[in-house]
Amino acid sequence: MEDDCEQRDLARRLRELVSELPERERRILTLRYGLDRRAPLTQQQVAEQFRISRSYISRLEKRIISRLKKEILRLS
Repeated sequence: MEDDCEQRDLARRLRELVSELPERERRILTLRYGLDRRAPLTQQQVAEQFRISRSYISRLEKRIISRLKKEILRLS
């Protein structure tokens, strides 16, 4: 039960952190992971929408997730 509460709190904080991201980064995560309740897109599909390479989307995604992870760990 306590774990459920911690998980909900973590999910809430993660949503807040994502909402604070710059628009482009927020959009990349939203498209990649279906955060808008739509089906997640592949890196290639996201890259096509941004008109950049799939490998660049991959690098951006890793950088964004790393920053979010550091922030979550800092707050824990």
